[in-house]
Amino acid sequence: MNRIVVVFAVCALVALSADASWYWPFGGSKDKDSVRISDLMEPASLLIDEAADFAAEGKVSEAKEKYEQALAELERIELENPERAETSEFSSVRNKKAYINAAIDSLLLSQAQKNAKAVAVTDTTELEKKLAAEKAEKAKARAQKARTSPGRGGDDTGTADRKAKVKLAAEALAKKDYDVAKAKIGELLEERPNDAAALNLRAAVEAAEGDLDAAEKTLTQLIQSNPRSHFGYYNLAKLIMQRRGDEGRRTAAMYYKIGREDCGGPVDKVLEEMLK
Repeated sequence: MNRIVVVFAVCALVALSADASWYWPFGGSKDKDSVRISDLMEPASLLIDEAADFAAEGKVSEAKEKYEQALAELERIELENPERAETSEFSSVRNKKAYINAAIDSLLLSQAQKNAKAVAVTDTTELEKKLAAEKAEKAKARAQKARTSPGRGGDDTGTADRKAKVKLAAEALAKKDYDVAKAKIGELLEERPNDAAALNLRAAVEAAEGDLDAAEKTLTQLIQSNPRSHFGYYNLAKLIMQRRGDEGRRTAAMYYKIGREDCGGPVDKVLEEMLK
């Protein structure tokens, strides 16, 4: 059992190593053949830096605008390089797009929280009524689901069943019994297509089987569907560092920063050592 699978099973991805080619032939020009992905992304990277500065100053609208400009720039690169965009070489482009979307979500969430706080200060009565109504509606929905779902004894039973499947999948992964692990993960994702634990385990299995591109895509999906979970950001940062080294350091650092500052993730000494 190598280190990557063990650590992934506990929601951290380490000890991966893979050489990555940063050149891809397209067209007939020698100059085009030698264009590095990092050079293509430089305008977008500068826009991301500007957006981060605006965000640090609390200028949400300006930051969002710069992030959206960077996103448009990355999409332009993909459109102008359709063949390269389908390869693992463009993973860094896709990762930056995921980072931008997560950063925009974080900005909007922070803004919403501030607005909610302002409402609470000025009109707590109306807010409390709204929250109470939402809570009652959710309780009603849960009760209805418990009555109509076959073979399940309500939310408690469903939660216990899910935990058992996660545990079985993790144990199978630790034993290198990937078929069993994938079967349990498949059941979890059938019930919840964007289940964070299931996606993390699927990425672990993909990495253990040597399909690092698939693992990276799965972690990107995990981030996009669970933007408040720090595990996806941390694991993807480690995967990027192990696969790309210095070339991916900046992107990896951005993911770690979001996981720490926006998602409240703990200090990850392994990752911080990798980012030095």
